[in-house]
Amino acid sequence: MSTTVSLDPQSGAGDVAEHQGGDEEQTPRQAAAAIFSQRLAELIAESVVSTEDGSARSLTLYSLAQHLELAYPDVPVSQSGLYRLINGEAIPRLDLIIALARVFDVPPEYFVTVSERNTDSWAR
Repeated sequence: MSTTVSLDPQSGAGDVAEHQGGDEEQTPRQAAAAIFSQRLAELIAESVVSTEDGSARSLTLYSLAQHLELAYPDVPVSQSGLYRLINGEAIPRLDLIIALARVFDVPPEYFVTVSERNTDSWAR
């Protein structure tokens, strides 16, 4: 089974709020989890998967986990692990950040910066 992940520029996923929650100051760990989860959610929302039969569908955490397992077998990842990351319940390991950056064709810094995404500034 082969899949191709591509970004859909029409999705409007960049509209996600940068700060989720109240006015409380976040710990560095909470801030890291919030930034990463927002960035990953944006990329997943913008992505479509082309299947072998030529159809296209939205990217799911399951298909992303499968793709990561095939492309980067030395980087442990699961659907439930991705769920925890996208919901801000965990922070990722560096090897997973690098693998995700390669899959989505963005620099690893994309996952740890708070500035608005400018697609012209990210090398593709």
